[in-house]
Amino acid sequence: MNTDDDPDIVQVIILACQNSGLSAAAAHEIEMQIRAQYGGLRVRIPKRKKHPTRQERELVIADGVTNMTEKEIMGKHGISRATLYRMMKRGTTGNNG
Repeated sequence: MNTDDDPDIVQVIILACQNSGLSAAAAHEIEMQIRAQYGGLRVRIPKRKKHPTRQERELVIADGVTNMTEKEIMGKHGISRATLYRMMKRGTTGNNG
């Protein structure tokens, strides 16, 4: 039984899998494997999104050199102003960060 205030993330994930059609037996097997490997550890789940691909960065940069406003570019590509500035500064040779 979970005595912490934090939810048991394994139970949350297994329940979501079962709600998506995973059988109870398969869910139980996966749960046991996860608990055997990670039980008792504090595991961090990063919240960040995937890094943009080179092609996605090139599209942002192409729009950045047009007469589009910052707001239009940010809305079109779903990025923040800081990300837009970082991409424009680094150009197409920048890394994925």
